[in-house]
Amino acid sequence: MVLFTSAIVVGALLLLGAALHALLAKSLYTQQSADAVQQVKQLTRQNELGDVTGLDTKQVQTKLQERLTGGQSGQLSFQAVVLNGADGTETFSNGNYRFRHVPTGLAERVLRDELAYVYIRSPVGPGRMLVVGAPISIDQSEVGVQQAYFFYPLNFQEETLAKLSNFLLIVGAGLLAAVVILAAISIGRVLKPIQRARDVAEEIAAGNLAARIPQATSQDDFGKLAESFNRMTDNLAQKIGELEHVGSLQARFVSDVSHELRTPLATVRMAADYIHAARAGLPPDAQRAAVLLERELERFENLLEDLLEISRFDAGVINLEPVEVDVSSLLDEVVDALDPIAHGRKVDVGLEVDRRQGQPLVAADPRRLDRVFSNLVKNAIEHTVEGDVRIWVGRRGRDVVVTVADEGEGIPAEDLPHIFERFYRADVHRARTLGGTGLGLAIALENVNLHRGSIDVQSEVGHGSTFTVTLPATDPKPEPADGHVADTQPEPAPVPEVAVGG
Repeated sequence: MVLFTSAIVVGALLLLGAALHALLAKSLYTQQSADAVQQVKQLTRQNELGDVTGLDTKQVQTKLQERLTGGQSGQLSFQAVVLNGADGTETFSNGNYRFRHVPTGLAERVLRDELAYVYIRSPVGPGRMLVVGAPISIDQSEVGVQQAYFFYPLNFQEETLAKLSNFLLIVGAGLLAAVVILAAISIGRVLKPIQRARDVAEEIAAGNLAARIPQATSQDDFGKLAESFNRMTDNLAQKIGELEHVGSLQARFVSDVSHELRTPLATVRMAADYIHAARAGLPPDAQRAAVLLERELERFENLLEDLLEISRFDAGVINLEPVEVDVSSLLDEVVDALDPIAHGRKVDVGLEVDRRQGQPLVAADPRRLDRVFSNLVKNAIEHTVEGDVRIWVGRRGRDVVVTVADEGEGIPAEDLPHIFERFYRADVHRARTLGGTGLGLAIALENVNLHRGSIDVQSEVGHGSTFTVTLPATDPKPEPADGHVADTQPEPAPVPEVAVGG
């Protein structure tokens, strides 16, 4: 606003200054030209040169110059006069002003018996001059018409215009400074409530819901805005408090229900195991019911365990006890554990370990990492039928990277942003046979975030999916010296290890 106001003031001053300068210049120059033309008319009407019979052009011009300049120096305002004859003879009263300084256009008009004037740049210094040309007829002479050019200085006019320009510049600079200062003060006072509201909004964004805009009692627009803002903040704080209370109740409910279900679930598990073990002596329908009970009970136990894990994340009671973990060994155990499921679905699971940039070591909780990779590999097997699941692990710079790629049906693009949400399933696009709780990927993401890592997924329908887990790497601890001299034979360059299961 200050810059905008300053620009308007500068533009107005420039227009005003240009208009005043043009008006004054026109007035001064018009007055000077009118006076000069009037004076030249009076001088050129006087043809009393006496007897000039038998005189040549030069002599006639000399007598004419004496009459034009002699005896009237106190009354004349021109600085020099130049006479030019039809034969090219030239006479001048001041050697600094010659006929060559007369513009061609002016000379042509004088030759046509006109009295005319023109402004030129001064031949002897800075500034401009007024040149008035007039024809003079000489009676009783054969030299013909003489051209007289009078050079009038414009020092007074230019000094007056210069003083006006300096005055306008000084006044304009002072006015501009005053406008800038007043605009800055006024705009500062106007913006102060807005800055106060901004500070309060930043405090609220930082989590301080008790922040309010002070002095919200005035009846102007800013006072009403502050009052509305404070009222909105009160309502927002109330709603957030209610949501937090509901969220805590929900998390507590899930935790309490999960804990309370563990005891009856253990009893049901004992009865289901007994019935499943004795199913051989049961009728065929009862045998199928025993198998179904065993499978669904296992699924319910998994759901209960996931709910307990989620409730721990929500309560913020997760404590990591990191140790040095070799991710390649951990993945090898995961592959072995899931080998029966892979066999049942005719899926080949391959593990490739790349140690060219170092051991894939991380500081992590082994149980939680096992949960992450078990979920990812199990999902890859579950969504692949008679295909391959490829697992790659290795170091890339300061990170350990694990990729789990399958040849399943892929994940539609509209489902990709939601697959890590709790209880989200894209079942309408997938053929699920093993079932799931809908919490596996959400728990995997939470566990990876606990280890300051990340999970990314790329997928294309019909071409499978690739999950990439990135974890901060750690360097192996140095082994204690045992006093033996190390073998000086060079070790062969490490090559990727491949373990195949399924």
